[in-house]
Amino acid sequence: MTEPPTQQQPGAATPPQRPTAPSFTPTLALLLALIAIAGCVWLAIDAARSQAKLRQQMVDYLARGDRTNAESRQLADRADSVARSLDSRIEMVEQRLTEWQNQQAAMEALYRNLARTRDEWVLGEIEQMLLTADQQLQLAGNIHGALNALQAADQILQRQARPAMIPLRRALAADIDALRSRPQRDVVGSVARVDTLIAGVDEWPLRHQFRIQPGATADSAAPSGGLAGLWADLRSLIRIEYRGDRDLAAVSPEGGILLRENIRLRLTSVRHAMIRGDEGQVSRELGLTSEWMQRYFNERSGTVRSALQQISELRRGTAPAEPPQVAGSLEALRQARRAFERQG
Repeated sequence: MTEPPTQQQPGAATPPQRPTAPSFTPTLALLLALIAIAGCVWLAIDAARSQAKLRQQMVDYLARGDRTNAESRQLADRADSVARSLDSRIEMVEQRLTEWQNQQAAMEALYRNLARTRDEWVLGEIEQMLLTADQQLQLAGNIHGALNALQAADQILQRQARPAMIPLRRALAADIDALRSRPQRDVVGSVARVDTLIAGVDEWPLRHQFRIQPGATADSAAPSGGLAGLWADLRSLIRIEYRGDRDLAAVSPEGGILLRENIRLRLTSVRHAMIRGDEGQVSRELGLTSEWMQRYFNERSGTVRSALQQISELRRGTAPAEPPQVAGSLEALRQARRAFERQG
């Protein structure tokens, strides 16, 4: 806009006037309008491009989202199938676990039954051995046989690692030590003495056996004629026997052979009993042999007296009259059986 011309005061000097420039106002306004229109058009085009680009991006995003949704749906379907498969497998595993637990329970019950049956079998076998040992001691006095039975029972218990068997093993050990501590026979020496007796049976004279003294035989052979010779011949034909004991009638010269064989069999039985350790049978057989010798054989003979003395010494070497017992082991066995029955 142009400023209005100022009025000059009279008398004042007028400054020199500048040349006025030509006015561009309409052109500048038009130019500015065109620029503004161009800017608006450019802004509109840019906005349209941005909107189209944004729309395309939105379309791309939506398409990508659709693909993602489709993939997610596929993954969800796979997850569902996997979950169903896992559920079925878990059910199978649970069924198998239940079956395994049932089988384990059955196996444990079977093992308990087998263990109880095995324990009962072991206790029954040990009881049989202990009864055998007790019979050997009470009836036959066979310490060696009873000791073998107790040692066999102890070997069976050594293979049973059960704490309940400890009292039974302790009782067995005590009975074994008690049997071992009893006086033992010199088996080798005793058997040798019995063999000597067997070899000398034929040398024992019978009680009623007539023996001519060597001096008398020589004297009787001297007279060769007359009454003395006749008397000697008559004496050789006559034999006097004492039959006061009715048992002596069975021991004729021919029956003496049978008697000696019977005594030899008795002594052989004594020999075998000594080897087995059956002291009861040894004592019985030696006693019967001594009785027969005193009844049927001539005790005035040195061989008979020596044999009777040896038999007496052999009888003194037998076990005492009171036989040992295994009552401690039997009682421990009963307690072990009751304990297993309470556990069963």
